[in-house]
Amino acid sequence: MRKINILKAIVDLLWIFSMPFVLLIIGFVISIFFIDLNALDLHINGVSLHSDINSKILFAVAALNYLLIIAALYFFRKVLHYFLRVKVFENEVINSLKKIGNLLTVSGIISLIISSISKIYVAQKIGIEFGLNQHLVIICFGLFSLILSEIFKIAKLQKQENDLTI
Repeated sequence: MRKINILKAIVDLLWIFSMPFVLLIIGFVISIFFIDLNALDLHINGVSLHSDINSKILFAVAALNYLLIIAALYFFRKVLHYFLRVKVFENEVINSLKKIGNLLTVSGIISLIISSISKIYVAQKIGIEFGLNQHLVIICFGLFSLILSEIFKIAKLQKQENDLTI
């Protein structure tokens, strides 16, 4: 039980520290289309901000993609809260795991696409890289969370069935 308390404390700290960045990201996404921010050397997930509209759109999508990960962190906090109260097979846990999986999978796919487009557009290089990268890891975590959601749903049905048998 001590490990889950440590995990909950770490996730809560991440949540607290990420809240100011949510406001900054929303502000930056709105301001990059109206204010020239080229003097600042801004990078999000390998996408840098330039003066043309395509670069601004890529940067805005990369910034908004970060908000998907913050939303997944929120649902992970909810799951940990239920785990601490030893309510593992609640519908809220199953639904939150499914939401985490969907958010992380979509975020990973979007960041993979943005990274590829950014390399083609900015660096003007086309290449295929094999190996482990952050985008694939996020997609894997998302799919794993979806699998956990299904496993918890099956376990909940088994638990209900066992509770009914005497």
